[in-house]
Amino acid sequence: MTRLAEGRSTHLERSEIAAETLRLFDEGSYPSIRQLAKELSVTPSAIYHHFDSRAEIVQAAVELVWQEILANIISTVGDPFTADPLEVLVTAGLETRRGFADHCAITPYMAATPESDEITAGTLAIMANVFERYGLKGEAAADAFHAYACYVFGTALFNANRLAANVELKVVDVEMDRLEKFRSSPDSGITETSDIETRAAIDSVVDISIIDPARDEQIFAAGLRRLMASMPQAA
Repeated sequence: MTRLAEGRSTHLERSEIAAETLRLFDEGSYPSIRQLAKELSVTPSAIYHHFDSRAEIVQAAVELVWQEILANIISTVGDPFTADPLEVLVTAGLETRRGFADHCAITPYMAATPESDEITAGTLAIMANVFERYGLKGEAAADAFHAYACYVFGTALFNANRLAANVELKVVDVEMDRLEKFRSSPDSGITETSDIETRAAIDSVVDISIIDPARDEQIFAAGLRRLMASMPQAA
């Protein structure tokens, strides 16, 4: 049996490296192999024994986020193969958005192919079943999934990146009516032709992820339901 590295009570595992990578991202770090080795009390060569590159490690860390998201979906809807298909889709969208908001620093890598083909194959099997039970099959299901994925992943990416940017730039508060006050200023040079109520309503959602996260989620879920309702279902 190989000797344990000084400062460790267990042998290093792939899962431990991935978890530490995600933890460091969550703390705002962009971990290198050397930093990971230091945090795990091992040598860089021990890291390379499990992964060929930093890219593979980041893929494994992103996969942990997807596993967390999938666990939360199942916890909410139960068996996704039998639960109401629309509720599965809405819940999956919400949990994807929440998962990458919780781990916003690693979100730029969310589109990376997961290290394991197993999680990708399993997730797509669930989605195929859900879309079929929703009344969409074949190319219609593929088109609908593409629209669904663009909406969910696009909004999740924007939301998480905004959170990460605000942390980095130390933006902690936003004044809700600041835009209307600016437009009302005689020095603004802006001539408004739109209704003030419409402007105010649109202004209120520009920074809603900061001002009212709960309402932000409600609007996201409502938009997802409208998107699915627009899909042409089989008779």
